[in-house]
Amino acid sequence: MGRPVAILIVGLSLMFGSAVADQPVLELPARGIVADLKAHSLVQFDAERQQRAESLLRDRGGFAPFDAAMDQEAPPSWLFLHLKAPADSDGHYVLRVSRRFFTRFDLYAPGSDGRLVRRSAAALGAVDAATVGREFVFDLRLVPGETVPVLVFVDLFQGSLQPLEMSLQDEASFAETRANTYLLFGLIFGILLALIFHNFVLYLNLRQPGHLYYVMAMSSMLLLLGVDSGMLQNYLLPAFAQPWVARLNVLFAALMVLTIFLFFRAFADAERLMPRLMQVGRWTVAVLVVLAIAQWFSPAALFPYLAVGTQLVNVFVFTLLLVAAFLAGRRGSVEGYIFLVAWGVFLLSAFGRTLLTLDMAERNLVLEYMMYFGSVIEASILGLGLAYRVRQLYERHAVALREQNRAARLANLDPLTDTYNRRFLQTYLENALNDARAESFNRSVLILDLDHFKETNDLYGHAVGDQILRDLVRRCQDHLGEGDVLCRLGGDEFVIVTAGEQPGGGLALGRRIVDDFRSRPFAFEGKNMPVTASVGIVTAVSPKCTVSDVLRMADQALYQAKQAGRNQAVLFDPDQATPFRHGPSMSQPKERER
Repeated sequence: MGRPVAILIVGLSLMFGSAVADQPVLELPARGIVADLKAHSLVQFDAERQQRAESLLRDRGGFAPFDAAMDQEAPPSWLFLHLKAPADSDGHYVLRVSRRFFTRFDLYAPGSDGRLVRRSAAALGAVDAATVGREFVFDLRLVPGETVPVLVFVDLFQGSLQPLEMSLQDEASFAETRANTYLLFGLIFGILLALIFHNFVLYLNLRQPGHLYYVMAMSSMLLLLGVDSGMLQNYLLPAFAQPWVARLNVLFAALMVLTIFLFFRAFADAERLMPRLMQVGRWTVAVLVVLAIAQWFSPAALFPYLAVGTQLVNVFVFTLLLVAAFLAGRRGSVEGYIFLVAWGVFLLSAFGRTLLTLDMAERNLVLEYMMYFGSVIEASILGLGLAYRVRQLYERHAVALREQNRAARLANLDPLTDTYNRRFLQTYLENALNDARAESFNRSVLILDLDHFKETNDLYGHAVGDQILRDLVRRCQDHLGEGDVLCRLGGDEFVIVTAGEQPGGGLALGRRIVDDFRSRPFAFEGKNMPVTASVGIVTAVSPKCTVSDVLRMADQALYQAKQAGRNQAVLFDPDQATPFRHGPSMSQPKERER
């Protein structure tokens, strides 16, 4: 309906106001709710706020019944109600008013002493009402069986009565409604707090920015829902800050959008995948921050326009993030699709709330509380997304660790025999000696060298020589205990380092190996090879010795075994040591007499 037609209808209604000045009394139930009080009221326009409540109660000649055209356009107005509580009731009722941007909302009703009392719920002023969910709640004390007049003055930013939703309910049944509402809020806030705390702990351990931005975004959302539900102003917000609730609502909404934008950039690697789109996002978020700060310091007359402008920019950022998440998913980011689902759920719920805020949709409980459920679903999905991302990081770290270990193992292994190499032996003996500094080095070190290996290798070929070396390793391992280490120095020379004292000592181990090779000659294609082994052993080494000292003594013992006729194990004897033998080099293989 157009503006001229609406004004004409309202004007005609007011012309016949005297005929309807005696409004029928609204009988209230002893238990239950009367909805849509607006339709039961008489209305009088007062654009300049010249009327006084006391005079209006004495003379109701200017009132007319509520007309649907007033939902299209209406200046500041007075609403008059004649209420009567049943004689069998206690007279305790509550007036429930849907929370809207009231430039002015004043309720005039008899107080406990019978005098007229004014209570207000202006957006930028002190609120003389409880806040339960999306409603202001005013207590009314009516005298059972008697008629009580109630006046409401309302001025809405939208310039109509369409956003005004009022209902009247007995106090007992409303207490049940309030308890259920608080139970719902407690569940929602409890889930959000648990998710915030969990991801904050993860951030402290992992130091991933995504977890920090998640905590910031969900905390901002929690503050927004706290203001939206009334829990913040009822239990945490001091009285002096109550007039700033509307500005806090706008500020928290902008803060939530800012932090969720930062979260998306870190979570979906958006800067790398969509640099230009993210640049647009940064500029838009900058505008949002400016508007949010400006509305905080703006005069009351300008605040509604800045609040609406901030809300519209929020909607633009919502849409931008939705598109960016889809594109991130298309470009290979699984996190983009996760964010798309989570943000899509929240966007649907927030879109419904935006329609209510801009009065583009009729009020209903689904739209009123959809954002609460959407927030929990979004927070849960994003929390699972972060868990997925942590798992990915863990798996990548595990793969990298396995590759690192594999590379380290390959660097310390002999490729032919799969035993440890010269590099590993140097490090291992150094650590073993360092660990024994305070006590004693109770290990045995054996150097094993094959007799006549060079002649056999030259006569039968390198394939035979390689097979003999692999067979040597396999047979040595049969005699080694747990923790004993076998290393190849190079050629046919091997070193054994025992984990501790062997039964019978290192000499017994060396003799078992020699006896094994002697009793079971090396064979290739059914033919025995003329290869035996000589072993030099050193035990009871002083912890002050170096790796070179230990290997030099073991090499001296090996030389003594060679000199004694080969094919035997000899314990190091310092009295028979040869001065010119310096032991095996740890930098490269050394040719040895066969």
